Amino acid sequence: MFEWCLLLASGFYGYFFSVLVLPFHQYFMISGVILFILGLGVHGLSHKEHKQAHSKAEDIKRIITTGIYSKIRHPGYLGLILMYTGMAFWFYSLIPVIIAIIFTVLHVLTALKEEEYLLRKFEEKYSEYMKRVPWRFIPKVF
Repeated sequence: MFEWCLLLASGFYGYFFSVLVLPFHQYFMISGVILFILGLGVHGLSHKEHKQAHSKAEDIKRIITTGIYSKIRHPGYLGLILMYTGMAFWFYSLIPVIIAIIFTVLHVLTALKEEEYLLRKFEEKYSEYMKRVPWRFIPKVF
């Protein structure tokens, strides 16, 4: 919740006070709306497959390998990253873009840490899943 408040506050600040406005702002605004909607869809698909997506890693009972999880291992985080980026572009100010980058890095680091934990907890099952689905966030990229 904190990240959304920070993004909104910095976005409104940058928008209303024209602070560090990005060039070609109309394109950033349109791209932002598209990215936000795409992120919302990806995040929604991740929750459709994984009912415990917001649970602590310790509370996860099984590995989800169906639906969007058969293509990428962290669709929930990808959805959030797309929404952060979309919201930042929507306001076309550099301040929320920087904040979105910070939260993106934090989510990537969280995903890496979570994978370490899941490898310890589920051992061979998670290792096999990682081999079947090699992409964390974006197929054929990362």
